[in-house]
Amino acid sequence: MGVDVRAFLRHVFAVASNPKPLELTPLPPDLGSRWREKFAQIGTGPVAIEPAISQQWFEWEREAIFKRCWLTVGTVDEIPNPGDYLVREIHAARASILIVRARDGEIRAFHNVCRHRGNKLVWDYKGNQRACTWACRFHGFVYDGKGDLVFVPEEGNFKEPLCGKLNLPPVSLGVYEGFIFINLQAEPEESLETYLGPIAAHLRDYPFQALPQRYHYQSFQRSNWKLALDAQSEVYHVPYLHGQTWPKLFNRPDRPHVESFDMRLYNRHRYGNWPGNPHYKPQDVEVFALGKYSSITRLGEINQPTGPGINSSNAPDWGFDIVHLFPNTNILILGGVWHTHQFWPLSENRLLWEIKIHMPEPQTAGERFSEEYGRILLRDALREDGTTHEHTQEALESGAIDSVVLQDEEMFVRHNYWAVEQEIRHWRDGVRQTIE
Repeated sequence: MGVDVRAFLRHVFAVASNPKPLELTPLPPDLGSRWREKFAQIGTGPVAIEPAISQQWFEWEREAIFKRCWLTVGTVDEIPNPGDYLVREIHAARASILIVRARDGEIRAFHNVCRHRGNKLVWDYKGNQRACTWACRFHGFVYDGKGDLVFVPEEGNFKEPLCGKLNLPPVSLGVYEGFIFINLQAEPEESLETYLGPIAAHLRDYPFQALPQRYHYQSFQRSNWKLALDAQSEVYHVPYLHGQTWPKLFNRPDRPHVESFDMRLYNRHRYGNWPGNPHYKPQDVEVFALGKYSSITRLGEINQPTGPGINSSNAPDWGFDIVHLFPNTNILILGGVWHTHQFWPLSENRLLWEIKIHMPEPQTAGERFSEEYGRILLRDALREDGTTHEHTQEALESGAIDSVVLQDEEMFVRHNYWAVEQEIRHWRDGVRQTIE
């Protein structure tokens, strides 16, 4: 069943303006070993660093993952109108993909290459072609929203007619809950539905389209894509790395660190949720920005209308969920706000990190102030993360160590390397271990 979007937004703003005290979820008795014991089959010992520094591993990932898996490349609200388009550069697969909304309203994807001399057809990142046609800047070949070649200058000078024959090479595309996925295999090994499997339930019926994209960050970094993903897959680091930005925003008042409520590993994908601190006390300008107009300190109250797969622990002091879509997409859901973090590899030690933040349109000056304050607060935290990504890469490449150790709350980091290895094994040897 879908969500009443207007009711959802009314709820978000109402809760943000009328905070209520929240109880704390009791801590489990096996805190510190529960995930290690539950998921022992993916390993408990040190994790080798070779996958984060090896050119050979990157080439395996290129062939086994980025040329074969379903990749999240956008959302339908980015191309709402006929003629809208996106271009996604999938460097790890050596592919440029054109995603369009055609005149008939359908969303389609094509290899972004003109069939005449192989020039890249569309050079812009996104835009709109009102005529729903796309012309090559090299020699003027024109294609429509179905990928058909519809005009060739001086077509009679070619040996035979080209229109309707030299069409754009299609790319398999699927949409789930507003997210656009592509698969670069000529015939995908599995459907999008099969690929997503049980992780899909954690996205179902959340009102993603009710919360438009408000801002977008991107950063080119000297880091392996998995190292950057690792840092965005655990909150063990928050009191230390983010000690100046949000040291106590998510940890409980009775605990110095942040312990997860739930973790679920779905072979490739993973899901978890963590607390917010309902007793967080804003300081100075935060009293205005966060205390009255933002949902950030009352995240646990905005958990009822968010969809059946969110806040799986049903915790009253719930803070946020992470839904990881293999290989490189994290979706963070924080009540009335959601983010995507995508980690696009460029080489074994370079990546593009893209962050898109979606939230309700501000209705008052106070809400607009809150949004801007939150944007800058997040920017500062992301800069702290980004610096760490690069320092970690540099240190690992020194050769001083050959493995790292992980604690219980870093299970998503361990799973990251396990899942990558399973895809490579499946591509190379035709076998893949599954989590029981």
